[in-house]
Amino acid sequence: MKIGVRALPIVLFSYLNTFCALGQKHIINQDALWTSYSLKLKLNDNYQIKQELDQRNYHNPWRQQQVLSRTNLEYQLGNGWTTAVGITGVLQALPNDPEVKDYYTQKEIRPQIELAYKQILSEKFLVHHRFWSEFRFLESEPDSYTYANARLRYKLELKYIPLKKVSLKAFDELFINAGSSIVNNVFDQNRIGTSIQFMPLDHLGFEIGYFNLFQQQKSGVDFYNRDIIKFTIHHTITVKKNKA
Repeated sequence: MKIGVRALPIVLFSYLNTFCALGQKHIINQDALWTSYSLKLKLNDNYQIKQELDQRNYHNPWRQQQVLSRTNLEYQLGNGWTTAVGITGVLQALPNDPEVKDYYTQKEIRPQIELAYKQILSEKFLVHHRFWSEFRFLESEPDSYTYANARLRYKLELKYIPLKKVSLKAFDELFINAGSSIVNNVFDQNRIGTSIQFMPLDHLGFEIGYFNLFQQQKSGVDFYNRDIIKFTIHHTITVKKNKA
């Protein structure tokens, strides 16, 4: 498992940042519920379009957090490797305080590129590595956007398949900020969690999971610690079947 070993320092760095951050005093705890629709449109053996629609809400008290739409065109490189390019649109409810009911919204656009590797350990165990770069453009005035910064992401996910239609997942994802505007929050956030996925049909299924999101703010001493429940509908449409 050479790739997994190489990724170990990144994961350890993620935990070290989280551990050190917990020593700070300015930690804001929040609860959230995310619902998602994930569509895979398989065009042929090599190409597919991945579309994700997210509705993200604070819980207790209930209030909108984000609406997100992500579209990727993915290409199979072979030997477990894939690459993708795409764009994400975000509608962010601000300020990030569910107690504030009179909130305003800010739009964001994120072009992105991705490289992923699926490592098959056995019939029941898989490891998925995803390297992701996204470039953030924030709305500065109506229909006008200003470049903010780049964000680098690495996700390590372990998948266990105990039954044909059931999968168990555990993951850790690290976010790093890059750019001249980044001073105190090079470490952006860490997400760690688990989920269970049930696919009653080959093309349709459901997933429910929990993850913790720990995020550093621009000040460097303020942090969000969010406990999130996420429910996802998975849907696959095949335009052209694989070659026999």
